[in-house]
Amino acid sequence: MQRRKTPIWFVRRCDMENSIHNLDTKWFSNESGEFPAIVMGLNILDVESAEAFVDHAMEQFKNQRMCSPPNTANMTVTIAGDMTAEDFCILWNTRTANDPILTAFMSMMVVADVLHIRGRELLDRSSLLTNGADDAKR
Repeated sequence: MQRRKTPIWFVRRCDMENSIHNLDTKWFSNESGEFPAIVMGLNILDVESAEAFVDHAMEQFKNQRMCSPPNTANMTVTIAGDMTAEDFCILWNTRTANDPILTAFMSMMVVADVLHIRGRELLDRSSLLTNGADDAKR
């Protein structure tokens, strides 16, 4: 009898609760030219501990922003899990108000989108540059 293997994605999902899947500064180009953007992928599967995890993710974002080119003004946060993009933006912006370094970095952003996904499906999106509620249904 052949043993059936458990898919790797299943093992990873069961072993993790909240984690930073990826965090990097990538170069993109459009009709305006090339520009750097910070991309952050988050797994937020435990909403009860999400506040502490967002604090951790913000610290990691600040470290990444300090290592990025000075003209970095774009970021995208992708969330897989149970937290909506709007809830993430509210949590992030509440904490930003008490963090002068994060406030300075966010004031330089032109685009700061948060996407909530399941697989390849976009569930909702919001922006860290507004209160989040206006963009939740975009």
